Amino acid sequence: MDINETMAQMKSQLEQIEQQEEANQKDQAEVSQRIIDLEAELQQQHQRRNELDEAALRFYTQAEELRPKLDKLERIANLSKEFLELHTECQDSQDLLSTLYSSVSAESIEDNKQALLNSPLFKQKKNKPISPKIQPKDYSQYSISIDEIKNAMPNAEKLYQKLVANYLEEYKTYQNFILDGLDVIWYAVAFIAFGRSSYRKMGFKYHPDLDGSERAMQLVNTAWSISQNYLGDSTQTNNSINNSVI
Repeated sequence: MDINETMAQMKSQLEQIEQQEEANQKDQAEVSQRIIDLEAELQQQHQRRNELDEAALRFYTQAEELRPKLDKLERIANLSKEFLELHTECQDSQDLLSTLYSSVSAESIEDNKQALLNSPLFKQKKNKPISPKIQPKDYSQYSISIDEIKNAMPNAEKLYQKLVANYLEEYKTYQNFILDGLDVIWYAVAFIAFGRSSYRKMGFKYHPDLDGSERAMQLVNTAWSISQNYLGDSTQTNNSINNSVI
């Protein structure tokens, strides 16, 4: 084989290598573009999930606010129904009394009326003082500090960090919204430490129908939900440990 044939073969091999290299670069560009498209789509899906989580939290809070109102309306409806029934019965009784009164003389009616007015029972009822209307308690000055939480629960700081990690989405949703120096996770730790009474007091303080707002009430309700989830998980863990020991 002479040198010309060798050179021709080498040129042919070089051309094949260049073609393969060009095809390889093209495939790399397509794969890189596909990765960029997938990352953009993944980012959109993460954003959509965050929007859905916020909507779920908003729906939950609205449902929690509507349930007591619905219960109150149902009780009012039942009372109204009972009132109408009693009104009908009283009307029937009134018609009967009118018939009876019409059958007696006016003089007898006046005598009976005067005797009733002079009776000790009527005087006692007339002179009975009217009890004052009970006013709801004012919790506008009620507050909880981080120092109080730490005094009541020595491991409050570690629990706070754990709940932030477990409920990062809720923390992000309310991270710029602070009430009395506490964020949503610190309120959850406070409810764990002080129980339902603290949640009720905060509910009265920040209720939108009083001096609060819907946003503040959502934060309080979210913190209460987190505390109950934590307490529920802790109870299940303790039960599992007790069952395994038995």
